[in-house]
Amino acid sequence: MDVQYDQQDSKITCWIKKNETCIPVTEIYYPEFYIAGNPELKSLLSTLPGVVATAFDSKKTHISGTQEPVIAVKAKNMQTIYEIAGMLEERGCMLYNIDLDPARQYMLSKNLFPMANLDADDRYSMDYVVPHLKVMELSVKPERKHSILTMDEPIGSITTGQTVLDGDENEMLARISQVVGRDDPDIIITNGGDNFDFPYLYKRAEKHGITLQLGRAKDKDPKKSRSYFSYGRIFYKPQGHILSGRLHLDRASFMFREGGLSGLIDLARITSIPMQELSRLSPGSAVNSIQVNQAQRDGVLVPWKRNLAENWKTALELLIADRGGLVIEPRVGLHENAAELDFASLFPNIMVNHNISPETVLCGCCQDSTHRVPFTGYNICQKRVGLIPRVLKPIIERRMACKKKITQCPDRAEEYEKKQNMLKWLLVTSFGYMGYNKARFGRIECHESITAYSREIMLQTIDLAEEMGFEILHGIVDSLWVKGKNPDELCRRASERIGIALEHKGMFKWIVFLPNRSNGSGALNRYYGTMTNGKLKVRGIEMRRSDTPALIIRMQKEMLTCLSHADDAGSFYCMIPGALDILCEYSRQVLAGECRIEDMVLTSRISRSIEEYRQSNSNTAAIRQFRKEGITIQPGQSIRYVLTDHTSKSYMRRVKIAELVDESTKYDRDKYYEFLLRAAESILLPFGYTKDVLNKICKHRTEINFRDQTYFSYQQGPFLESGHIVDVEVLANP
Repeated sequence: MDVQYDQQDSKITCWIKKNETCIPVTEIYYPEFYIAGNPELKSLLSTLPGVVATAFDSKKTHISGTQEPVIAVKAKNMQTIYEIAGMLEERGCMLYNIDLDPARQYMLSKNLFPMANLDADDRYSMDYVVPHLKVMELSVKPERKHSILTMDEPIGSITTGQTVLDGDENEMLARISQVVGRDDPDIIITNGGDNFDFPYLYKRAEKHGITLQLGRAKDKDPKKSRSYFSYGRIFYKPQGHILSGRLHLDRASFMFREGGLSGLIDLARITSIPMQELSRLSPGSAVNSIQVNQAQRDGVLVPWKRNLAENWKTALELLIADRGGLVIEPRVGLHENAAELDFASLFPNIMVNHNISPETVLCGCCQDSTHRVPFTGYNICQKRVGLIPRVLKPIIERRMACKKKITQCPDRAEEYEKKQNMLKWLLVTSFGYMGYNKARFGRIECHESITAYSREIMLQTIDLAEEMGFEILHGIVDSLWVKGKNPDELCRRASERIGIALEHKGMFKWIVFLPNRSNGSGALNRYYGTMTNGKLKVRGIEMRRSDTPALIIRMQKEMLTCLSHADDAGSFYCMIPGALDILCEYSRQVLAGECRIEDMVLTSRISRSIEEYRQSNSNTAAIRQFRKEGITIQPGQSIRYVLTDHTSKSYMRRVKIAELVDESTKYDRDKYYEFLLRAAESILLPFGYTKDVLNKICKHRTEINFRDQTYFSYQQGPFLESGHIVDVEVLANP
C-alpha cells in the first residue's frame, strides 16, 4: 500500500495490506550512486564517513552508449550522498543516480510497485484487484467563521468520518488521535489539508503540548512549501503532510482532482511512485519516473544536473526547425453544420510511430537513414527502438483500452474515465518534457521533429479534406473543424493514410469562432457552439477562466444558454435580442447596487513578492491588506478580493480582500459594469456588438423592448451593412 524511506535509520518500510489489517515490514536499505572517471577514487571514497560500500561495476552512462566501468557507492543516507556529490562535482567527476528517490529505487530492485498483489501481479494489467480500503474524511473548522483565519484561532470542531468533535480545544486535540486509531482508516481525505487543516491541527496541538499521530506510526516531517516557475507561470506548492501507514490524499491537489482514487491507484502502479507522493506531483514528474525506471531496467544510469545544450544551428536552420505545430486561422463568425475532428494522442503517437527519442534522432549509426524528419531532414535510427517509444507505447495502448471499457462496462464507466484522464495528462506532458533542457531524457531536436511531423500530418489531412470537397474552417495542431458531407469517411481515409486515428468528435449545429479584440483576426482557441447532441461547447472566454467573478460567469452562461436554443443560423440571429435582454438586466442590477457581494469576488494568482512590484495595482493593494493582517502572500498563491474603488490610490479603498468582505462592503459599480460589457462583447463581437454599442443598448434599455421587435434576418440584416452594426437609435426603431 505504501513504501517509505527513513533517512535517520536507513530503513525502508513497506506497509502491506492483508485482509483488514495493515502490517509494516522493515529492512535496512542503503541508497546507491555511481561515478564515472578515475578508478583510483574508489579507495578514497571507501574511507569517507557515511560510505557503506564501494565496488567497480559496468553500466551505460547514456541511453545510446555501451557499458563502461563505473564506481558504485552505497551510502548511509541521502544527506551523505549529496555531501560527497558536491565534493566530487568540484573535481569534475561525472555523477549518476544522485537524486533518485530511495523508496522508488528499492521497489525497482525488488520488482515491486504500489498496490501490487504480492502473490502475482503485473503492473500493466488492466484487471487487477484493489483491496478493500477504508476511507475517512477529515476536516477542521476554526471557532471564528469570518474574517481572516490564522493558526492562532482556536478550533471550533473536528470532523473525522461520522464523528464530530467539538467543545474544549484541548480535549478535541487529545481525542482525535484516539478516534483515528479506533476507526483505523487506510486513507484520510481532506479538502485543502496540506494548505490548512493539517498545519493548523499540528500548530494548535503544539500550543497545548499534545503530540498528534494521525498515521499508524510516527508521521514524517512535512515537506516545505515552495514557489516555482513552470511554462511561463509562477505556481505555489503547499507543504505536503505525509502519514505513515495511512495515505493522506488532498482533494486540492491536481492529480487527485483529475484522477480520483481509482486514477491515482492506476497511475501509482505504472509509475512506481507511492500514492501520497504521486498525488502531490505533476504529470511531468510521473512521466519522468516511468522513463527513469525503464532506463535503469536497461542498465542505463541517470545523470545528475543534466543540462544538454542543443546542436549548433544556422539562422536558416533554426527558422525551419523551430516552428511548432500548424495553425489554420479560424474563419471568424457563425458557421452551420461544422464537424470537429481530432487526432488521438497525436504527439505521443508520432513519437512511437516514428521512433523519436534522444538516442534515435540524429543518431551516429544511421546517418544514411531513409527515415527522415519532414522539413528538417534529421535522420532517425533504423537499428533500434528508442527509450521514449518503448515507454509511451504501453501508456497509449492502456488509455485506448480504458476508453473502450467506458462503453463496454457502463457500471464502471466513471472509474475508467478517471483512469484514461490520468493517462491523457501523462501523454500530454511527455511532449513538453522533450523540449525541456533539464529533463532526464529530453532533447530539443526531438521536440522539433515531433512538431515537424505534426505539421506534415495536418497538411496531408487538409489536402485530403479539400480533395473530398470539405471546407476548412479552423485547424490547430491536432484538431480540425471542417464543413462538408460524410466527415466519418474523411476520418477513415485519413487514419489509413497517416497511421494515427483521426476521430470524429462531433457535429455542431452551429459554431461561432471569435476574433482577437486587438486586430480582428481569428483567435486560435476561442469559440462556442451547440452540438447535435445538445451539448454547448465553450472555449477561451471569461466563463472558462478561474479568475472570473461568479456574476460574470453566470451572465455568460445565461446568454449562451439563450443562444443554444437555436437550431440553425437563422434562429441563432433571432436569439440575439434575448441574449441582449440578459445583459441589460445584469447591467441594471450592477448599476443599482443590487448584486450579492460574494458574486463580485475576483481571483488572481500572484507572480512575485510585494517588493518586486514596480507599480501599484489591485493585486498589490490586496497583498498589502493581507500583510496588514499579518499574512505574507507567496508567489504562486492565489488571492481573492472585491474591487471597491479601482481609481483610488489608497490600498485600503481600492479593494477589499474576500476574507474581510461583509454586508457593508460596496463594490465598484462602474468597473463591474465594464466587466459585464466586456464579457458580452466576447460572445457577440463577430456580429458587430462592441463594448460601445452594448453600452448604448444598455443605457437605452428603458426605451427598447428587444423581445417584441426584430431588427434583422440572418441572410442579410441592416445591422451588418458593410460589416458594422448600425447606430443603436436605428435599432430602436427599425
